[in-house]
Amino acid sequence: MSAYDTWNQLGPTEKKLVKAHPYAAFQVYQAKKRAFETTKIYFGHNGINDKSDAFRHCYWSALIAKWSGAMVAKDFTDAHESKVGNPAHEMRMDQHNNTVGVLIGQSGASEEQMAQMCYDAAMNGKLITF
Repeated sequence: MSAYDTWNQLGPTEKKLVKAHPYAAFQVYQAKKRAFETTKIYFGHNGINDKSDAFRHCYWSALIAKWSGAMVAKDFTDAHESKVGNPAHEMRMDQHNNTVGVLIGQSGASEEQMAQMCYDAAMNGKLITF
């Protein structure tokens, strides 16, 4: 996907954050790619509203928090979830899983440890799925 396509998929709040914080936006994008790759390793796919989805959100948020700080992680993930058309139950689920990820990202754990922590949280019911 091109940068142009990626930009066009962003909501207005996300675009505002990207313009205000371009380096953080780059890290958010890198974290997204890593989260998708790691989800495929752990679950074999990137699903929707299942444990793989919960894990992906947790790990994405954890990476952002580790690389850019908890406030950046919260700002960007909240903006992502606030896009028009996002069903309320999916938004609540993703926000919860993002919050768990931010806490994991602040733990001082390595990226591999954070992935395992998010996986454990998904498998132990600490992350929300539908």
